Amino acid sequence: MPPAPFRARAKALFKKRQLLIWLALASLLVGVTAFGEPLDLSLHTLRNKIRSQPVSGKVVVVGIDDDSLMKVGPWPWNREKLATLTQRLFDNGANRVFIDIFLRSGEPQGDRRLAQVVARYPGRVLVTSGLGNPGTAQAGKFVLPMPEIAKVSETVSELKWLEFWNGVATLTYASSIDGKPHRSMESAIANVSGGVDEKYPIDYSFRVASIPYLSAAHVLSDTNAAVSVKGRDVLIGINSPTTGDMFFVPGQTRSARPFIVVAGAETLLRGRPLVLGWWPGWLLAVGGAACLLYAKRRIWGSAAAFVTLTAVLVGPLLLEANNIFIDVAPAIVLILSAMVAAAWLRFGARKRSQGATNPVSGLPTATAILHGDQLDSGFLVAVRVRHFIDIISALPPDRERELLKQIVTRMTLGTGGAQLLHGDDGNFFWLAPSPEQATVIDQFKALQLIFRTPIQVFDRSFDVDVAFGLDQETHMPLSHRLASALAAAHAASQQGVGWKVHDPATSGAKEWTLSLLGELDQAIQSGQIWVAYQPKLDLATRTFVGAEALVRWTHATRGPINPAEFVEVADRHGRIGKITSFVLEDAAQLVKDARQWVPNFTVSVNISPSQLTNREVIDMVDAVLLRHDIPAESLILEVTESAAMAEEGTAQALLEELREKGVGLSIDDYGTGMSTLEYLRRIPASELKVDRRFASALATNAQDQAVMRSTIELAHALGMKVVVEGIEQAETLYMLAGMGCDIGQGYHIGRPADGTSLLELLEPQKHWAFTG
Repeated sequence: MPPAPFRARAKALFKKRQLLIWLALASLLVGVTAFGEPLDLSLHTLRNKIRSQPVSGKVVVVGIDDDSLMKVGPWPWNREKLATLTQRLFDNGANRVFIDIFLRSGEPQGDRRLAQVVARYPGRVLVTSGLGNPGTAQAGKFVLPMPEIAKVSETVSELKWLEFWNGVATLTYASSIDGKPHRSMESAIANVSGGVDEKYPIDYSFRVASIPYLSAAHVLSDTNAAVSVKGRDVLIGINSPTTGDMFFVPGQTRSARPFIVVAGAETLLRGRPLVLGWWPGWLLAVGGAACLLYAKRRIWGSAAAFVTLTAVLVGPLLLEANNIFIDVAPAIVLILSAMVAAAWLRFGARKRSQGATNPVSGLPTATAILHGDQLDSGFLVAVRVRHFIDIISALPPDRERELLKQIVTRMTLGTGGAQLLHGDDGNFFWLAPSPEQATVIDQFKALQLIFRTPIQVFDRSFDVDVAFGLDQETHMPLSHRLASALAAAHAASQQGVGWKVHDPATSGAKEWTLSLLGELDQAIQSGQIWVAYQPKLDLATRTFVGAEALVRWTHATRGPINPAEFVEVADRHGRIGKITSFVLEDAAQLVKDARQWVPNFTVSVNISPSQLTNREVIDMVDAVLLRHDIPAESLILEVTESAAMAEEGTAQALLEELREKGVGLSIDDYGTGMSTLEYLRRIPASELKVDRRFASALATNAQDQAVMRSTIELAHALGMKVVVEGIEQAETLYMLAGMGCDIGQGYHIGRPADGTSLLELLEPQKHWAFTG
């Protein structure tokens, strides 16, 4: 047999090898499943900021923006306007014109006019493909534009994959349309070829704001407006959030599709990118982790790990400067995990040994079970010595050891040979080897008889009484069972009985409602409860004028909790005031910050019906307005239709007092209750918020259109503004604007986000996309 030191070293090496294999497999899973994409996105964004650079300026974007839609007319335009725009660009010296608008057959005269203009410039006009009409055989497939245009121009593909962060990370060199390869628009602009469906990453170190830009309205209205396009390629596309797609650009701002196309083309203008994926970094990390775990000297292993980590963090920055792209999330996960594991191997044994033995009784402590935290098929017994602290305090310090010695001697007689563990404050544990509950209960009875005889400690005699707790949940880890057995022993001690068996049905985890209430205060302080803001758009000016504050709870272990769930529980148990106060404070600070860019900015906060029964909400609002020094009109309180129409006079009086102070009042979810004209006349509201269900089918339902139009007219006649929520389509937004609706809210305008993101949206340099 090999000597003990050799066996110990072999065992340590085997453990390290197993650890390295598991770490490598876990990090490999991160790469294969793309779990590391959020980390890689953050690192790419950071590197892009470091490498931030202007575009080459070879491509000019001519945008059909809000200004163009107002001056030229609503979208879609007559094809003659598009033909005039294209001709004007060539008259001013444009090299090529790329039309990033799918051209279906429309009005015959306009189509012929556009086809004539395109035919004058063979090979210099390229148009995008589009999706087939729903309900046809080509639905969901990319198809060619109208035949008149397809015959006289090249069709390029416009395929985009939307990532989880609402942006585009990769593009293709070419796509197949009707079985034939077609260059992508980006490849055509850069004159770089590649395979069908072959992807390459977009280099977002190019600043979107540096792309040369002209409004289509300016080009059409001024013959000299397009002089800057001379000798350049021009990309015509939609640059309006109400009619076109908007994408997130990492580290920059939301941008329309034409700018994403130019960023992709600029990437290719530097040359074909070389994509290495995540394998090279991962293999380097495997080597670094192996050096860290197997190095004979710790300093060598630590140095190897540091060099590896530096390489995977800094290396991609140098590679991307040379048009080489690499992902490093799996490598970072591997090397950091290996560093943590190495630290645990070095210090874990020492940590585990601390507190392993009780210094007075000499018994192993329950720490052994907590460190192992494994499953065991035996019953777990907890013993609680009643009045243990009182007995110990009555003895001189040097006599405690003798008392514990006699307690342990007696208790060992009933453990059936199992190892006795010493807990705190007179608690003991053992794992009962017998699988029969009746046998263990007999042991409890025998031990109670043994402990009826007083314990003699020198010249003093003590009656020592014990209570037992039994846990039978063998499918649970021992760390969980310790608490269960001890809780049963504690219950037996309090109730004056000999033993109790833990019952998970009655003494398991706390009821969910009580858990919510118990964690509410701490969740607010720790930042788990936060406020999201959904922007509100003035439909006449296309500017952001406010937001609705929406409370959110991201629980540390359960993840996002449905707001309706915890708000209802807090309201039912009289805790809604804490949430409302927190939201008002956060909203007031946001208003103060937002008004530096939008002077009339307002924030809406939901008020529970139960808060309209006393003056607490009045005092709360007054304190917030005073503390943050914001005007009363910057705050709008939303109350449900049923609460606003309550018969009780208190609610009516409170609402009137709030309006006299200048605070705005909004009737929320209008249309879901039993409103009458008399109620609307009595409610001192400044705003009527129409429920989202009326916006969902507005574009296709004539009855909903009639109801919406009459509701807007009625609200205006009563001096109230109208807010419609649930706007998810550009067509709905345009229709509401035409009806005279004042303010819109919904996913098409903006999804709820944290306050920082909303303030970034309001900054002047980022606010351009919604003005005009």
